[in-house]
Amino acid sequence: MLPTNDKPAIQLPERRRLRAYAFDPMSTRLHGRVLTLDIPFERELQPGPMGTLLQVVDYDATRHVWYHPVDLDHPALLAQGGIAPSERDPRAHQQIVYGVAMSVIERFERFLGRRFEWRGSKPLRLIPHAFEGRNAYFDPNRGAVVFGYFLADENPGPNLPQQVVFTCLSTDIIAHEVTHALVHRLRRYFTEATNPDVFAWHEAFADLVALFHHFAFPEIVASAVAGSQTELREADALLDLAKEFGATTARGGALRKAIDSARTPEAFANATEPHERGAYFVTAVFEAFLDTYKARIADLRRIASGGTGVLPAGALHPDLVNRVTIEAVRNADRLLSMVVRAFEYLPVVDVTFGDVVRAIVTADRSLYPSDTVHLRGTLVESLRQRGIFPESVTSLADEALAWPQPPELPGGGTLTLAGDPLADLESLIVATTLDLDVNGASGIIPWKRIRQSLLAWSRTYADALGLDPGHPIAMTGAHVSYLTAADRQPRPIIVLQFMQRREDLEAQKGLKGVPLRAACTVIARVDGLVEAIVPKPLPRSTPTADLPDPLRTFVEQQHDIGARRLDAILEFARDVADDDPLAAWLTMPSVLRLDFARLHSQEEDESRPPAASGQGAPDTNTEARV
Repeated sequence: MLPTNDKPAIQLPERRRLRAYAFDPMSTRLHGRVLTLDIPFERELQPGPMGTLLQVVDYDATRHVWYHPVDLDHPALLAQGGIAPSERDPRAHQQIVYGVAMSVIERFERFLGRRFEWRGSKPLRLIPHAFEGRNAYFDPNRGAVVFGYFLADENPGPNLPQQVVFTCLSTDIIAHEVTHALVHRLRRYFTEATNPDVFAWHEAFADLVALFHHFAFPEIVASAVAGSQTELREADALLDLAKEFGATTARGGALRKAIDSARTPEAFANATEPHERGAYFVTAVFEAFLDTYKARIADLRRIASGGTGVLPAGALHPDLVNRVTIEAVRNADRLLSMVVRAFEYLPVVDVTFGDVVRAIVTADRSLYPSDTVHLRGTLVESLRQRGIFPESVTSLADEALAWPQPPELPGGGTLTLAGDPLADLESLIVATTLDLDVNGASGIIPWKRIRQSLLAWSRTYADALGLDPGHPIAMTGAHVSYLTAADRQPRPIIVLQFMQRREDLEAQKGLKGVPLRAACTVIARVDGLVEAIVPKPLPRSTPTADLPDPLRTFVEQQHDIGARRLDAILEFARDVADDDPLAAWLTMPSVLRLDFARLHSQEEDESRPPAASGQGAPDTNTEARV
């Protein structure tokens, strides 16, 4: 019998598919490939687009023009998967920056096992045509990613001389800059350069996300597998970053390459510029990816070659291409997830690449203890070959690299959140669980009560956290993550972040406005047991004589580590000032003048005329409003 309801409700889709250039307009023109971005379908998406996490604001400050916002929920656009990629239509630019940014954010959510949210629940602003210039960067003060546009050089490779190049049309540049914003949300103090690795890690991680984003599109990977006879080391499309940008600015090639130098430690040791220093970390990670990828497809190559491992000349069989593509995508996803998950185990301030190595091992070891494919070991060895490893560990074995457990408390007790902190965190655990249901209601989090409870706990156990009980402590973060383990089951962890600013040390050392911060990241199980701590101490001002062993021994060790850390911070600040020609007459300290705009700036010929509408700038006649 037919149902009596002849007008059943039409369900909204769960996913939205939007088109974008394959890497950039130049790559799409040369190879004919267009990407299809498969992202969550936001149910109340406004023109812009403007949703819960992202707001595209298309104002051209150079020409004082507002470009008409795209409405991705318009029936015509829903029917055809959005606007076709176009260099001339600003609405296509808006669609591309929104789609790529949402794709990157969704991968973060999947790897971290929680819904992402910006501070204050304000969406990140994306400004596709913010200014004329060879730059794009994340501005933490404005909470925005701004993209420039510029005229190509006289020898722009496959492009036309003096054509307008839009950084907002490069999927690599979008992914890179949005990742900077994500890092700032996860670790806000990584914008304070306290050692050569802080900004270098920012750049390395953003490059890794952008490069591994290529593997989110199996059709692109399949083309690279077929074209390289499975030798992905030769697949420039996958291993090059921002190729059009590099070609049109007289670089003659990609902005950066994943594989670009020999496996020796000297280059990393001598590198100080953040992009250059970070590039060696990126290269080491991709070398580990290629090594494990090669091992994972060795059986497929043997089958396809009759046991020799040497593939015959000619086109590969489509079934082989498909199977190798699956392995490449799976391996890339696994490796990127290792690096992203490490953020839960990173210090709050003053990160080093050694910290990153320890965080990767600690996080991955807890989820994949057996490491059956030897990915963790391969990555650690690849980093070692580049000279990237922690300075204070006894070996590169997993147990030596993993972050330590907290010290034993007086009376033989263990550090735990049991009691009031855990009771207050129960609402956070419940709310996080509810948020995993995308169509369900969000939980209510009593942040004031949680903050008060955790601050009281941190003051009680400041000694065991490597903090100084004689100075105020601030809580800078608290969340619950449901990480996915090897058995595909969730492993919930509580992550707490504490920080204290040491103004007494700033005054002693004569630092004008340069903050000195001690901090500690705490990783606990949902039953409250603290599994690991990641302290970043400074010299202690509170006496230790009355502390019982073994806590006193731990505190004295942290004091010594903090003293060495303080010396290193001061030395770095002096080195930056020595290299800064403006330091002699500017009142702001050199280390405080380091920011993403300066970091990403490119040398420009200021004699270039501004781009005109007829030369390829967005058409303001029909698609813009002022």
